[in-house]
Amino acid sequence: MKRIYLSVFLVGAIDFGNAQVKTPQPSPSASVKQTIGLSEVTVEYSRPSANARKVFGNLVPMNQVWRTGANGSTDITFKNEASFNGITVPAGKYALYSIPSMEEWEVILYKDTEQWGAPKDLDNAMVIARAKVKPENSPLFVESFEIGFQDIQHDKANLTIKWENTVVKVPLVMDSKKQVLESITKTLGSKDAKGSDYNQAASYYFETGMDNKKALEYAKKANQLQPDVFYMLKLQSEIEAVNGMKKEAIATAKKSMDLAQKASNADYVKMNADNIAKWNKK
Repeated sequence: MKRIYLSVFLVGAIDFGNAQVKTPQPSPSASVKQTIGLSEVTVEYSRPSANARKVFGNLVPMNQVWRTGANGSTDITFKNEASFNGITVPAGKYALYSIPSMEEWEVILYKDTEQWGAPKDLDNAMVIARAKVKPENSPLFVESFEIGFQDIQHDKANLTIKWENTVVKVPLVMDSKKQVLESITKTLGSKDAKGSDYNQAASYYFETGMDNKKALEYAKKANQLQPDVFYMLKLQSEIEAVNGMKKEAIATAKKSMDLAQKASNADYVKMNADNIAKWNKK
């Protein structure tokens, strides 16, 4: 029995020895992942708050290397090769440092991600890219430091850094054109290709402005394979319009609108009606 009590005591002592006080972190960790084109970009960082303090020029010194967050380095991971403000960056994980100033920010990608905070002096051999961008003033006060993505399009977006009344945007481009075109060729070359596949291909050619004649060819094929689909007909009407086929565009839009009304889809009814009104004015 003594042995049992002794064992219980020892276990309790070990548990007590390993116990730690847990409290909320002043700069909690966060992560944000964004798909751009056919690739992903992930940012892992900590979020300090202003707490009634002046941020830039006080909490964050100007004209000095800043960790762009708190605690350990802020890390950004590109799943594929990317363009960082026009600079080609290989796929990989990098520390995200910055040098804030009133007139211009320098946002830096650094190979060493094991630093705690920011190094006093950057090793140029570790610098993969330096982006010089102008900060913007925002009327919206941001209490807690925030990194995210805005202005997302087919294969590009802006990496945004926000705190206090300052917003910094770094343009990112993930060139997915080659991958998309390979996918279109492979999919549409199959005997199992569906109308929805042709519709997606038409949308890509149309939205990117790459080839509106090819977009129309794919849109027509899509509607032949899957007739009377209101959203696919709407796309065809818009492609017809951009190809200068106003009469055909209006007729296709009316058909799309009728089908949308039957499907009780008010959004597509309105979009078609707006398009028809616009094309009738021209």
